[in-house]
Amino acid sequence: MNKPPKKQPDFRMTPQRAGILHFLEGNKSHPSAEDIYARLRRKFPGMSFATVYNTLQSLLALGGLTEIKIDGSRARFDPDCKPHSHLMCVSCGTIADLPAPKLRAARAPKGFKVLRCNVEFYGVCRRCAPGTAKKETSSCQKKKRR
Repeated sequence: MNKPPKKQPDFRMTPQRAGILHFLEGNKSHPSAEDIYARLRRKFPGMSFATVYNTLQSLLALGGLTEIKIDGSRARFDPDCKPHSHLMCVSCGTIADLPAPKLRAARAPKGFKVLRCNVEFYGVCRRCAPGTAKKETSSCQKKKRR
């Protein structure tokens, strides 16, 4: 029995979607849908949060975006789809990219093929670590309260 081909999501380009794509291009901050909406709603006053969310879902389906779940409070998105890991500061929530670790594939049960592996690291960034300059620490704490 042949499976029908997967239908590609319809991705009609609109000014709002172009704005979202432009915002994501090269973005290393790993924004959430809420972050993207907050940044773009002034430029596109008629844009709804649903537009941002649906655009992100379409980009995920097309393989142009990766959803990372390192932040337990909300999904974050990464336009860099090459294999790599992430490090999250447990104090301010900043997420940084790390080169993909060289891991030996775990022995999977017979007939099971491992497709990908997510490795997440948690720690404290330089700005939040004890002993850093007061100015840097306060700027990091301001980020956390937003």
